[in-house]
Amino acid sequence: MKKWLLFASAICLVIVLAACGANSGANQQVNTSVADSGAATSELVITASNWKFDKTEYKIKAGETFNLKLDSIDGMHGVQIKKTKYEIDNGKTVSVNFSEPGEYDMICSLPCGQGHRTMVAKLIVE
Repeated sequence: MKKWLLFASAICLVIVLAACGANSGANQQVNTSVADSGAATSELVITASNWKFDKTEYKIKAGETFNLKLDSIDGMHGVQIKKTKYEIDNGKTVSVNFSEPGEYDMICSLPCGQGHRTMVAKLIVE
């Protein structure tokens, strides 16, 4: 009986771990109006702290290549720009070029505690 209980517990643990990691990129959509090209002309630094970004909106110009950098001052954070292929880890820089104007939602991509769900901002491409 104890062996079956141990076996069932192990199976449940495997299922839970698989479910937690299964969503890492499955819902990510790539917007075809976004492309990497050329050398970066500017840098935009996004600063993350406990459950917030330093701004609610960030603005960049369409057609220009930017280096987007994420600095976390409290905790570990990441930024995912929804409907694109861009995801930035703490302390990393990603070169981006948005060819068309638009608005993109940005979320914290690393579970960072109780306020994680409210950690959002907008990237406005003008």
